[in-house]
Amino acid sequence: MNDRTRRAKRTYEEVNRRLRALVLPFFLNGWEEESMPPAAKPYRNKQLVELASMEYELRTGRRYMAAIDTLYRNRADLSPVLRHEAEVAKLAAEKIAKIPKEEYLAYQNVLLECYPQKFVLAKTTGNFGEVKPYLKKIIEYNRKYVEWEQTESLKGYDVLLDEYEKGMTAAKYDEFFGLIKRELVPFIRRALAAQQPVHPAFLTRSFPVEKQKKFCEYLAGVMLFDKNKTMMGESEHPYTNNNGNCDVRITNHYYEGDLASAIFSAIHEMGHGLYELQVADDLQETMSGGGASMALHESQSRFFENNVGRSRPFWERHFPVLKDTFSEELEGVTLDDFMHYINHTQASLIRTDADELTYPLHVLIRYEIEKGMFDGTVNEENIEEVWNGKYKEYLGLDVPDAGRGVVQDMHWYGGNIGYFPTYALGSAYAAQIFATMGKDFDVNAAMGEENVGKIAAWLKEHIHKYGSSKDPAEILEHACGAPFDPRYYIDYLKDKYSALCGIEK
Repeated sequence: MNDRTRRAKRTYEEVNRRLRALVLPFFLNGWEEESMPPAAKPYRNKQLVELASMEYELRTGRRYMAAIDTLYRNRADLSPVLRHEAEVAKLAAEKIAKIPKEEYLAYQNVLLECYPQKFVLAKTTGNFGEVKPYLKKIIEYNRKYVEWEQTESLKGYDVLLDEYEKGMTAAKYDEFFGLIKRELVPFIRRALAAQQPVHPAFLTRSFPVEKQKKFCEYLAGVMLFDKNKTMMGESEHPYTNNNGNCDVRITNHYYEGDLASAIFSAIHEMGHGLYELQVADDLQETMSGGGASMALHESQSRFFENNVGRSRPFWERHFPVLKDTFSEELEGVTLDDFMHYINHTQASLIRTDADELTYPLHVLIRYEIEKGMFDGTVNEENIEEVWNGKYKEYLGLDVPDAGRGVVQDMHWYGGNIGYFPTYALGSAYAAQIFATMGKDFDVNAAMGEENVGKIAAWLKEHIHKYGSSKDPAEILEHACGAPFDPRYYIDYLKDKYSALCGIEK
C-alpha cells in the first residue's frame, strides 16, 4: 500500500467513525419513538433532520469522496474486507451525490412525520386517510430517486430492488414468483380444501399477555438471546434493530386471542437478532459489521420462525413449558393439537401471521403493487382498491379495513419500497440453507435440544461471521456449496404440506 492509499485509508476510517456514531441517536430514537410523549415529536423531528444533514455532509464531503475514490482505484492492494468495502462505498458515494440535499432532508422529514404516529393511528383505526398524504410523498420521492440513480443496466423499480438484494431485478423476481404461481398456487388450493379445523381452545380461549411475555422470555434463552447484549420491547409492528453486535433489540406485539402471533414474531425477530449477535467482533470497527442484505437477513428470521420453530422436534422439547405456562388455557390440548394449529394453512389477511404455505402470496401481492408504483398503474389514490382486489384474487378474501389491509405493514410508511420481495426470497434461501445444513449434522436432533446452539454455530461459521464483508450471493453460495436454487423452497413446502394435509405433491 503506497502513502497516498494509506492517507486515504486514514481519512476513510476517520469519517466512518463519525458516521457510525451518528447511527446511535437514530437507533435510540427508533427504540423509544412509540413511547415518547406525543408533543415531543415535532421538535425531535427537527433535531433528527439536523443529524441527517450532518450525515449527508459527511458522506458527500470532498475528503471522504476522494478517499473512497483512491481506495477504489487501489483496491487490489487492500485487505479482502477493505477491498469489498471500497467497492460498496464507491457505489454508495456515487448514489448519494446524485440526490439534491434539500430533497434528501425533506424526505427524511416526511418519513419522521409519518412513522410511527400517523402509521399507528391509521393501522389501529383502519383509516387509510391518516397516512395517504404521506404515502403520496413517499412514492413521489422514490420515483424521483430511481430517475436520479438509474443507469443503462439498472432502471426504474430495479434500482430499489438491487439496493435491498444486490443483483435482483424485476425480471428475476418475475421468474421467481412465476415459479411460485405455477407450482404452489394449485397446490395451495388443494391444501386449503383438505384442511381440518384446529382445536377450539385456540379459537375461543384468551391467553393473558403477561403469560405470553413470560414464554417469550423463555424462548429468548432457547434462541441464545443473551440478556447482556439484548432487549425486548413492544411496538405496533415487531422489528429488530441493533447498534453493533453487543446491543441488539427486538420488539413484539401481543394479542390475547392469538397465542401463535407473539410466539412466532419473537422467534422471527430473534432470528434477525442472532445474525447480528454473531457477526465477527473484528468487523465492528468497520463498515461491514452488520447483515449482508435484507434477503439474507430474512433467510435467518424465516429459517428460525418456520424451518425450526414450526418443527415437531422443536416443540417436543418446548411444548411442555408452553403447557405449564398456560396450564388452564391449554387444558386438554395435546402436542398433536398444537402442531396442527401452528402449521394449519388457511387464507388470511395478515402477512406476519400467515402460515408458511400461503405466505409467499402475501409477498407476491405487495411485489405486484410496488411494480405498479413505477409503471404508472398504482398511486395513493387507487392503492387501497388495488390491494383489496388482489387479496380477493389470490386469497379469496374481502378486506374489512385498511388496518387489516394496506396499512398493516410499516414498510412503505417508513420509506422501504423494494423490501417486501426479500421476504419470499429469504424464505427460499432458508429452505436451501436448511437442506445444506442437514448434510453436515442431524438437524432434527439439534432442533430438539435445550437451545439452538448447534444450529447457531453452523450459521455463524457459514454466514453470520462475515457480516456484510462479502456480497450476499457469495455468502449464500459459500454456505450452500451452490448458487441459489428456488426449487429447494418449492420442494420443502410441498413435502411438508402434502404430508400434513394428506394430499399429493
